[in-house]
Amino acid sequence: MMGLQKLSSYLRKGAAAVFFSTALLAYPTYCAATDFEQLRVQNAGHLADAKRYLPTTEKAVILTFGGLSKKAPLQNILSYMAQEHLRGTFFVTERELQRNGDNLQLIKAYGQDFAMGLTPTKTGTFADYCAQIQRLDKALQERYGTKSKFVRIMTSGGDRAAMEEAVSAMGCTLVGQGLNVVQSKHKNAQTPQEVMPQIFGKWTTSLNMGEIVYMRTDFYTSDVLAAEMLKEIKQKKIDNIGYKTDDKGEPKKCNDSVYHTASLADVAGNSDFHYSYPVNQDDLPIEMQPEYGNNWVTDENFSSAFYSRYIGAPEVSANDRMLGFSREEMTRADKTGLVKTAPPQTVFLTFDDWGNDDSINKILYVLRKHNVHGTFFIITRNMLNNPNLLRAIAADGNEIGSHTNNHVAMTVQDKRGRQIPVESEEEYREDVTSSYPKLLSVVGDMRLANGRPALTRLLRPPTLAVSRMGVKTILNAGFTYIVNGSGSTEDYGAVSMQSLVGIMNHIVHDEKGNVRQGAILIMHMSSTAQRTPEALDILLTANDKLPAGHPGKFQVGLLGDYLIDGYDQRQPLKKE
Repeated sequence: MMGLQKLSSYLRKGAAAVFFSTALLAYPTYCAATDFEQLRVQNAGHLADAKRYLPTTEKAVILTFGGLSKKAPLQNILSYMAQEHLRGTFFVTERELQRNGDNLQLIKAYGQDFAMGLTPTKTGTFADYCAQIQRLDKALQERYGTKSKFVRIMTSGGDRAAMEEAVSAMGCTLVGQGLNVVQSKHKNAQTPQEVMPQIFGKWTTSLNMGEIVYMRTDFYTSDVLAAEMLKEIKQKKIDNIGYKTDDKGEPKKCNDSVYHTASLADVAGNSDFHYSYPVNQDDLPIEMQPEYGNNWVTDENFSSAFYSRYIGAPEVSANDRMLGFSREEMTRADKTGLVKTAPPQTVFLTFDDWGNDDSINKILYVLRKHNVHGTFFIITRNMLNNPNLLRAIAADGNEIGSHTNNHVAMTVQDKRGRQIPVESEEEYREDVTSSYPKLLSVVGDMRLANGRPALTRLLRPPTLAVSRMGVKTILNAGFTYIVNGSGSTEDYGAVSMQSLVGIMNHIVHDEKGNVRQGAILIMHMSSTAQRTPEALDILLTANDKLPAGHPGKFQVGLLGDYLIDGYDQRQPLKKE
């Protein structure tokens, strides 16, 4: 397991590999072949890292293609892309420049982009690959009017390190893929249905923001399958990301939740959405550093720290999801799940876990639609596979908290109904402490509209369970408050839309229909909570229609505006 210090060092060292900024807009100017060795010295041995995605919050999936030797499948792909207004990048090799000029002219005529396809050779050296990049760049500029800084290594073999060093030294960006559509075992497949389940599996429900998708146009024996695969991917893994709002169940054209496709140059040129990943931790204020606020809770002050910094839940009690506390501590622990300093009519929207673009993007759209924001408690184990999505959550004005790295509960119930720990103190400490640096690496530099950081030091414990050891570990890791809430919607198991909306209403309103002041609504952002975006939309739409002053009309706050230094959960609910 990667420790906190090791993780922070790893993220800082990795900055050069995934840095993305306006520097990508500057195309390289190549020197004469005799100067390649000078470039090598200046490059200082750096190897280009193949990108699976480009760091961006643009709602775009990047399409890339190779294998441009056959006209029929290429024509089918280009025709479909023109029909659907899709954009992509086509990697060109020297062999294709020599033999397939008509196909390249066809791509150019359809208005698609080119990039450089680097071909490995058995005896190729650093200088050989620099020269190949130089020739490709010159040919694309002279013949097709295209300048590109993107390079893909088209096949295996050759000296990989020499190629990576050449790409870096020549000032280019090495491109890989987040998804390789074509696999050798599918060469003779005839339909997308034979291929799709094996490419995506059960849990990859959509493509990702800024993800690079790669497809060979000339691989399948069927001339139509590549275009059919592209169509299937668009319909099943891109179009499904948008929030469906019309009677036919399709995204409206004006709906800004819809993702589009783009070329590498398109995304590189859209600097409004660029960011540098990982965030340079050294540029952040001391209070955001991982070590800040550590190790202040002792056995002597534990009870006071627990009472003041634990926002409980009605369902968590001495008999359910509490371990290691004294009888007095369990009795006095908060069970309201309310933010005591919240203004009247104010409630809080929170979302747990992690998910794919299709599940999270729909929630973001609903929040934007109603001009409200929420707190997203993130499981960080898989989050770094899709940092663009986390960045997009914060870019929309939402705040970020931790849901630990591995989502392991502090305590569970055994077969006899007794509460038992799941991890040792050391294991749990690693789980908790590793989550914050990962979040920091993606959104540590982001600020909300009021100027405070989007990244909070709030943590929601998995399953809402708490133990004495776990609480002490969390607070000593620099987290400021442990936040459960007024009630979980359990939306991952919702049986109907009507029942889920009813549960949401019950959490934010009391028996008389009045707003529960300071209520925290617990929802989930995973693909298993498919009804959550629409149910929330229904709840917020009904609320918007209520007249000002109605006792059931709520406003939405952000936890981080109230759970600040000095907040004490033992205080009474503030009435005005």
